[in-house]
Amino acid sequence: MQARSYLNLPNITLAISLGLYLVSLTQQGYCISGACGDHWIGAYLVAMGAIGGIMSIAGLAWYANPALWAAWSQVNKHPKRAMIFSLIGTLLAASFLLATKISDIKPNTVSYITGYQAGYWLWLASMGVMLIGSAISYLMGRKQGVNSGRLILIQVDFNDRYPGGVKLNTRKDVYRYKKTKIKLHYGIKAILWDEDYDDKKRDDLAVEAFIYFNPTEKSWVARFNFEDLLHESQREKPLLDN
Repeated sequence: MQARSYLNLPNITLAISLGLYLVSLTQQGYCISGACGDHWIGAYLVAMGAIGGIMSIAGLAWYANPALWAAWSQVNKHPKRAMIFSLIGTLLAASFLLATKISDIKPNTVSYITGYQAGYWLWLASMGVMLIGSAISYLMGRKQGVNSGRLILIQVDFNDRYPGGVKLNTRKDVYRYKKTKIKLHYGIKAILWDEDYDDKKRDDLAVEAFIYFNPTEKSWVARFNFEDLLHESQREKPLLDN
């Protein structure tokens, strides 16, 4: 159960962070001079915030958004990158608490910040959830040797295609193929290979891949670029040691 929870952690983190972020877009973000107008809801602030970021120090907090978006895109493939991006996003978002005034999109208009509303706190929480979740994924991955940089060899059947890669047949998170038995963990980097013959001469297929658990398919998947799947004879530097 613990292993399965860990394998789903990046997707759970993404779902919670994204959910908090979307809800924050429907809520008011902050108040100025005692007024909290409807035009200060999260969606408006995200749409117009880039201009505010250029025009005021407080507006620089808007750039937490692209940092968070980058973290979302990396949490499944590279938890360490997601952790770094979400840390940047969290710091930028939290810096808004230090601001006392903010420039309006209207020229020469400055307003004093008098309070923070639910939209801001949900937005900040979205950053925090992504930071904590990606950090745990990264640290647990290091503990289990996921990010050691060492590529393991996994023999597969390349005919068992899946969008973006191949499915791996497993039993209790153990991959079995012919004489191969490998305990799988999220984020393993591997060299996939299989025997192949050209004019009765052996010329194996191989490719570098990223291993992850797909909760929708309830299956382990090896993801790679099919254009990189080549015979060893086609490479300047073979992936396999003959």
